[in-house]
Amino acid sequence: MCERLKEYIVYGLYRIFYYLCKMKFVFLFLTPIFGLFAQSKIEHQSQVWYGYYLTYPINNQWYVQGEVHTRHFVNPLVHHQNAFRAHLHRTVGENWDLSAGAALFLNTSNDPRSTNRLAIPEYRPHVDIVYRHNWGSFRIDHRFRSEMRFNRETNVSRTELTDVVNFSNYRLRYRIQALFPLIKQIQGKVNTEILLNAEQENPANTLDQHRMFAGLSIPLRDNLTVDVGYLHAFQQRPNLNYYDRSIVSIMVFHRIP
Repeated sequence: MCERLKEYIVYGLYRIFYYLCKMKFVFLFLTPIFGLFAQSKIEHQSQVWYGYYLTYPINNQWYVQGEVHTRHFVNPLVHHQNAFRAHLHRTVGENWDLSAGAALFLNTSNDPRSTNRLAIPEYRPHVDIVYRHNWGSFRIDHRFRSEMRFNRETNVSRTELTDVVNFSNYRLRYRIQALFPLIKQIQGKVNTEILLNAEQENPANTLDQHRMFAGLSIPLRDNLTVDVGYLHAFQQRPNLNYYDRSIVSIMVFHRIP
């Protein structure tokens, strides 16, 4: 059983990169972004992200979804973030999905070697518009997200939280994602997402992040799926240097019948 699963995964990854090579428009979309890093300092980091998504249908048009996430560095092995998100969805026709919700992030230092691991709350209300359509054997998803970010303030030494909450920035996100059949019910999943700051402390810090993902979507039951893959994320810092992150992503999607 394990050997058969390994063969499925290896073949699935091969098919993913085969489709990536065919999707040349994705790489054309990415090319201008790579030029931004030529004269900046880049810090490389490795992380693992875990997530659980629970979907509860209200009726044929409305449903709610909750998310729980935790993330940690690999070297050294220290915790980085926890996140909790809830949102209400309304489907419109067969292609559109509209939603609104909010998230609570508990962020520790981006430096894994820092001894100060104070978790600073961040509050993010957001709205989403998703458009889905088929393109041959592919299902293409376009997600537009607008979110506001508010952070709890700390004392000068960043060792204690205060009661002050300040607006941080306004962020716009666009993700294009493709799902396609691989083996039996296993699907390949690839996406790329760009995150832009619209109102931030440093006006030159327009690019917040750029992410690329390739992985497998593996159904365990009719209402339970696990996505496993590799996420590559560039994040621009306020000082215009960058984090270059290699991330193993493990996400569980559970739908209540």
